[in-house]
Amino acid sequence: MSTTAALCVHSLIETRQCRSRRHLAFLLAYVGTLWAAGTVLIGGISAVWVDMFVYHASSALASPQAQTPAPGGASAVGNTAYWVILMLTDGMMIWRFKVVWFNSRFYRYLVSVPILCYLGILIPGFFVFVIFSNHPIWAGNIVNEDLITAIFSSSFCLNIYVTALIAGRLFLYRRRFKANWGSPDTMHYTSMGSMLIESYLPLTVFTILFFVTYLLNNPARYMTTSVLGQMQITAPLMVMLRVSRGIAWDSSTTPRSIEVAIDRALQVHEERAVQVVPD
Repeated sequence: MSTTAALCVHSLIETRQCRSRRHLAFLLAYVGTLWAAGTVLIGGISAVWVDMFVYHASSALASPQAQTPAPGGASAVGNTAYWVILMLTDGMMIWRFKVVWFNSRFYRYLVSVPILCYLGILIPGFFVFVIFSNHPIWAGNIVNEDLITAIFSSSFCLNIYVTALIAGRLFLYRRRFKANWGSPDTMHYTSMGSMLIESYLPLTVFTILFFVTYLLNNPARYMTTSVLGQMQITAPLMVMLRVSRGIAWDSSTTPRSIEVAIDRALQVHEERAVQVVPD
């Protein structure tokens, strides 16, 4: 997480000439806020585990299921940081969805689903992770569990939806480009890895693992929660790293790739013409 964030900051500063000061400041603030929230979340989780399994080991280890941490303190700080991470991560997913699909005539019909899912994460998440976390008397455990299930369901649907549509559009673009112009530009989507990173597939995979273990009430969900928390920070930073280096999809990707393909074809034609010229 820290390494990826540092690479993003270094790359953004290195390529600052191609961005306005306001745009650069916004991207740097996004990376810094996401990294800070992730650091606070890890610290909060560590403090909660120490309090539960070190200071109150007799009660915490009485059941194979993890106990509900005490409200306030490290728990409240960690929950608030997690809500900020959800807001930033899922917000960036919608932004990248807009960038990839904006020029499509279907965009106006497709964008409503991720926006509704985002609202289904943001609003209930504020009550669960910020309000009810500090004042548990306002809501019982059943209400909290129902809201948390709704949040995770919305996040699951958002990840699946955005990943499928972004990956599908990039794959079709690559396929059509190769069929008409030959190999794509070396900077754009020549490998499946770059397409999968930009479509947030790593985050979606861990979201599915967590969602399954959560619905089954399997103790493994506590392990997948820790991994998912890290991936919710790392996945958008990996996309941001591509954005900072200018190799992520943007509105100029198609014309720039076609221009490069034409230049490459003309260069090959000139080389062949030189070869057939008699001495």
